[in-house]
Amino acid sequence: MSDTPHLEAGKLWIGTVFARLCQAFCATLLIASWAWQDEDPEYRLCLQLTGQEALVYIPSRGLGFGRGQLVACGTPEPAHDAARDEVEATLRARLAALAATVPSPDPTTTSVNP
Repeated sequence: MSDTPHLEAGKLWIGTVFARLCQAFCATLLIASWAWQDEDPEYRLCLQLTGQEALVYIPSRGLGFGRGQLVACGTPEPAHDAARDEVEATLRARLAALAATVPSPDPTTTSVNP
């Protein structure tokens, strides 16, 4: 059986968690846009922060979420709770680190936070 439906469901789940976590940082971390960067077997979120030219990657440029992590996140079974918790913790930590390092946004700038 193909794991593609679970892979896509995992990307959707991670995107939803990412959007929820971004709300906690919306005052300091202005995200102009974001998209998935698929480099099977690694996947990462690619962010464009308002006012910055360089792209930002979650988890990082050289390290992505593994295919197995996405499949686990897209499989709604208690056996995969640990994988989902790990991915959520990674997202939270990376967003917190980014929020701590970006300059304060211009109050007149609008964000398209997810």
